[in-house]
Amino acid sequence: MRPAFEADQLPLTLYFRALSRRGCELSAYADDADLWQHPDTQTTVRLPLTAPPVDGFYDVALTHRALHHALGTFTPDLDAPEPLFRRLRLFSGNSRPALEQFSGWFGRAALAVECYALAEDLRIDAAAMRRFPGLAPAFRGVQRQALQDRPDLTLLPPRAAVAEALVRFSLGATSVMAPGELRTPLARAVSVARLLASPAATAESSAEAAIRLYQVLAALPNVGVRRSVRPLAFARLDEDVDDAWFRLGEKEIRLEGDEKFDVRFHPVRYRDVPGPRYAGQQASGMPLQEAILRMTPDDALSADSSDEDTDGLVERSLQAERGGVDVTATDRPDTPPEPLPHDHGPDLDDHHDHAHGHLHAHGRDEFVYPEWDSVAGRYLADWTLVRSRRPRSESKPKPERSHRGALARHGHLLPNLVGQLSRVRPAGRDFVRRSRHGDDLDLDACIEALIDLSTGAEPSDRTFVSVQERRRDVAVAFAIDLSSSTAERLPGTTPVKRILDLQRDAVSLLLEALDQVGDTYGIFGFSSGGRDDVRVCVVKDLDERRTPAMLHRLAGLVPDHTTRMGPPIRHLTARLRRHDAATKILLIISDGRPYDLDYGQQYGDDQVLGYAVGDTARALAEARDAGVRPYLITVDPAGADYLGTMCSPREYHVIADAMGLPEALASLYLVARNAA
Repeated sequence: MRPAFEADQLPLTLYFRALSRRGCELSAYADDADLWQHPDTQTTVRLPLTAPPVDGFYDVALTHRALHHALGTFTPDLDAPEPLFRRLRLFSGNSRPALEQFSGWFGRAALAVECYALAEDLRIDAAAMRRFPGLAPAFRGVQRQALQDRPDLTLLPPRAAVAEALVRFSLGATSVMAPGELRTPLARAVSVARLLASPAATAESSAEAAIRLYQVLAALPNVGVRRSVRPLAFARLDEDVDDAWFRLGEKEIRLEGDEKFDVRFHPVRYRDVPGPRYAGQQASGMPLQEAILRMTPDDALSADSSDEDTDGLVERSLQAERGGVDVTATDRPDTPPEPLPHDHGPDLDDHHDHAHGHLHAHGRDEFVYPEWDSVAGRYLADWTLVRSRRPRSESKPKPERSHRGALARHGHLLPNLVGQLSRVRPAGRDFVRRSRHGDDLDLDACIEALIDLSTGAEPSDRTFVSVQERRRDVAVAFAIDLSSSTAERLPGTTPVKRILDLQRDAVSLLLEALDQVGDTYGIFGFSSGGRDDVRVCVVKDLDERRTPAMLHRLAGLVPDHTTRMGPPIRHLTARLRRHDAATKILLIISDGRPYDLDYGQQYGDDQVLGYAVGDTARALAEARDAGVRPYLITVDPAGADYLGTMCSPREYHVIADAMGLPEALASLYLVARNAA
């Protein structure tokens, strides 16, 4: 049997930490069949749940990824010399991260990032086999297995075909079947890539190589397929890597239908999918192209380089309007800053005001919020950035993720739940006068009717007072924890395999009941990757109607990164606050304590939990002050230890057996609704 991720998770984690000299957590893929996974981040490494059929896969994957950190992939020095190439790099022009500046030199920034990532993958693999000769056979075996899972190069257009040939070269292939007219560009690319296997190669060498690889690829069209192919042996491909043909800033071919961000190198399973870290954004786990669109234009190409052909180098696709909300400081440190509408001007700032640590919203779906520093006893204004996004849809979900599957597993609870919700005592009574039917006579209407009769006029038949019970006007927001730990497998052989699937089941059961009794509800997921990357996935907004697409989005939720609870609570409180329902409930479903990679670590490890719990507790207090009733439910056995300091005993529930979550969530909602 092939090794399973779960069985070796702890020793693999310790191995990665020792080799990379950094803390991290390992997380399983949401779906092993999907190669396009979330990229790794500074603190999370994602691996297949089940290894491919080759010995040593996890050892190779973690060695490769750890050496990216140990050998400087994410911290190159743009000004440092390197021994393998004639310098084409520009010099560092500002204080922004080197890789962010580097990607800003190119019109197709995503393509440049892919080129740098591939160059580093080749360099790192060669270095790993030199440093750990005992692992070399496993590396070669994993690479051979990876070559069996590559797309058909002969069916690809020229640019994608050369990119695929480069990936195969990096995996140890000796030849490819390719069109003869691609021999020259492929020779240039292979000659550049070959040098990166040298012991002298550095991250700066990869930057020089990436400039050349980028120029080769950008000069090729990405439309049309060449039908005539022949074998091309890599050993016979040789070009001068310092030829004058290689220049930073050559014009790029753009044909109709040849989109700017079209070429993504087909992933290699043991390597990371290039993400924002390769563009200088260490904490972020968002898709690469989205991260690039959020980068500000690079001013590195100044008048000093005007003799170069710089067309296309600083082209940017920053088309999002500036929006969201900003937060202003107050004189009282213990008072949360009031959110104000953000300026919708045409210009874009950096996300960071580096002098004060402030963040700024750049689009309609971005929002900044304060954070409570419980150690210092004050609010940090403009400290967290929330990005509101739609999750991916999964139109054909697996049974353990589908709404229909959830009802099949827990539908027996539905009749009793609907019955209890329907029997909730009314919020009061309204007297409706001048009714055709009712419980008593309307005296004024009766007098008017008698006057009409005495004068020969037709009297009105609306002479009653009806007493109508006022139904409770309820709006509830469900906040589902999407941290990477929700990928944890549940014990036994139940149809539901992960904690996240169980959370989804619980919400599916409740939404079916709420649709029947008429309560308003919204469904949101939340995770984070640092204070500047807090993510809220909008499955269903409060006033949005239920649709099949909404259920597909619910099925598409996947484990993401860490759990910074304060900002999502503040964001959903703001959403509920704007709703006109009389009763507003926030129901948070989590599997563990709040934690993020920059959530109190500045005060030392012994303060991290207290800082995170302190901010979460303050966000819950802000919700209560805004008229929102917060409730938390967790499957963390140690939950009572910290939840008791965050909220009252009536506002949280710790579940001893995770499988009881759907029924427990329904019961907690009944408690919350009855307490209104």
